[in-house]
Amino acid sequence: MPTCNVCNGTDAAICIEGAGTWHCYEPSLGKPFPYRVALCRRCGHVFGDWDHDHTQQYVDEEYTTCETSLPIYDAYTTFCLQAMPRTKQRPARVLEIGFNRGALLQHFYDFGFECHGVEPGRKNVEFAQRRMPKARLDQGFFSPEWIQQYPEGHFDLVILTSVFEHMTEPMAVLRAIRPALSEHGRLFLLVPDLAQYTPAYQVKPADRDRYGCAPLVFFYRNFFLCYAQHVNHFSPASLKRYLSVAGLEVCQMANISGLWYLAAPGDAAPSQMDFPDLVQYHHGLMAYYQRLLHDMQTAMRNKLRGKRVVCYGAGRDFGYFLDVFRPQGIEPLAVADDTAPAGTIHGVTCVPPQKLALFRPDVCLASSFDYEDQIAAKAAKALPAATEILTLTQLIYELDIAPPNFTDFAIRPCGARALRRAEDRNALSG
Repeated sequence: MPTCNVCNGTDAAICIEGAGTWHCYEPSLGKPFPYRVALCRRCGHVFGDWDHDHTQQYVDEEYTTCETSLPIYDAYTTFCLQAMPRTKQRPARVLEIGFNRGALLQHFYDFGFECHGVEPGRKNVEFAQRRMPKARLDQGFFSPEWIQQYPEGHFDLVILTSVFEHMTEPMAVLRAIRPALSEHGRLFLLVPDLAQYTPAYQVKPADRDRYGCAPLVFFYRNFFLCYAQHVNHFSPASLKRYLSVAGLEVCQMANISGLWYLAAPGDAAPSQMDFPDLVQYHHGLMAYYQRLLHDMQTAMRNKLRGKRVVCYGAGRDFGYFLDVFRPQGIEPLAVADDTAPAGTIHGVTCVPPQKLALFRPDVCLASSFDYEDQIAAKAAKALPAATEILTLTQLIYELDIAPPNFTDFAIRPCGARALRRAEDRNALSG
């Protein structure tokens, strides 16, 4: 049985099994593999059971491409700055763990802060160092031993954006960061939200309002749940609990493109990491996601079986489509893709959009996470009027899959007293 990454317990239930992916967008970077999502029956933590041998491929291939700052980084910076301590004696000290190519850290560098970082990708470190010559940037993986090179209370801000979910020992990381924070320091933590499992930029407003998550994600292969580099999965309830146990008080929380937390040093909560309410809460979430995945795939197979199907859209989506339907004998006759080279879609006939009509399709599946409506309009121009143009969202609504009732997964507030103290403190200081 897999061992829990939080409490080291060995009593885990396998909640979801399926085909996983090493890269969350591009199937060509790795073949699907058997993947399991486990729930610890002792503390309620949700984690992936995966092969760590591919870590170096992940470091070398995936996170060496982001050279520009994303607009959301401005929001992250503002979120941190409003709660950071101000001192005239020295510049604020900032540490980013897993800084990629330094696009977010550079915001703080440009403010004149003293910037530090650790990042496993060698090319990333070299790129960021050229951009921030006065920053101290190390190549390697974060560890409690690495941060001990700094004195206690050294950092005013420690940043973990889309990194914490990849770490195999999350509690050890939190406990190592806690003494490194100054008296009024902050930890900025960003992770995907297990209770609304997809980044907001991939969720259409109608989906978010109705489901609280993006059903497209679960149609493919539980996207982030079965993305092998995400070895931990956090909900608001569990993350607050773990922060409290590590001696960190939640000061602020946002949920726009995932869970954003600002946490400050506090008193560690007494805990044996035995959280029966989290077990029940996460079990309910996992059971819902499992039902959703099964019901969607079954209904979609029934709708498409026996039809002449072609696809139009983005290559990454076709790879997921094939993984789901090929075992059922459903395969598109051809694919038209404006964005990806034909070589990235293994075993599929790739044609220009104007040649799709030659296959006399009954159905064209317009497949794209981001530009579904535009893709559908292009498909309609390329195909005869008799061809049914379907988007995945249309199919989902036709199936009328019930949204989750999150009140069924009730859990008592975690760390509410600490949160109120922090809010009172902020009000007084403001």
